[in-house]
Amino acid sequence: MAGPIVVFTHPFLAALLLIAGSVTFVWQLYNARWGWKGTVSIVCFLLFFSSHLVAGLTSVGAMMLFAIGLILLVIELFVPGGVIGFFGLGTLVWSLFLAAKHSPFVTVSLAVAVVSAIMMGIWLSRVSKKKMALFEKIVLTDEQRNEEGYVSHEARVDLIGKRGVAITVLRPAGTALIDDERVDVVTEGEYIERHRPIEVIDVDGLKVVVRECKKEEEIV
Repeated sequence: MAGPIVVFTHPFLAALLLIAGSVTFVWQLYNARWGWKGTVSIVCFLLFFSSHLVAGLTSVGAMMLFAIGLILLVIELFVPGGVIGFFGLGTLVWSLFLAAKHSPFVTVSLAVAVVSAIMMGIWLSRVSKKKMALFEKIVLTDEQRNEEGYVSHEARVDLIGKRGVAITVLRPAGTALIDDERVDVVTEGEYIERHRPIEVIDVDGLKVVVRECKKEEEIV
């Protein structure tokens, strides 16, 4: 006897579980801490997988991948860094595609769920102006500045105000010769040709910011 849980294999309910699970999962990714969105997402996916497994509509392998993905995401909560969470997310998506192979309708439902999740992500990013907390950990978009007490190496503040010559094209990063020393520099976005005179206007950690000297400033 399959039990009452197989009711969730009904096409409408299965699609609803996938859409709700995907949307709330993406919503959770935009929060630094675990919340009700993540819990709802897990419940939806568990109901989907367990019902289809009992009814013989999915494989044990897909269910195991789903469980592994959940475990990796839980580990990410206690061991921050982003990499473990990234692999957990990939494992979850893989398990869903494996489950979809056993039913054409599930494939369509999964496609609708993916589109819904993408739309939720666009809404959170563009309208709500939120950033995805998980990937912020990976790419380190939260820049560590000197005023926050972080200096990766010795800051070259001694270069501020000094002039030199661009020995490579700065677009905007490149190399300049300052006091007979090759220094990696960056402009504020402007394009500076080789052999043009430059001046250091700011130093932020290892980032040496320069600008091109105007014609009236070239004569020293």
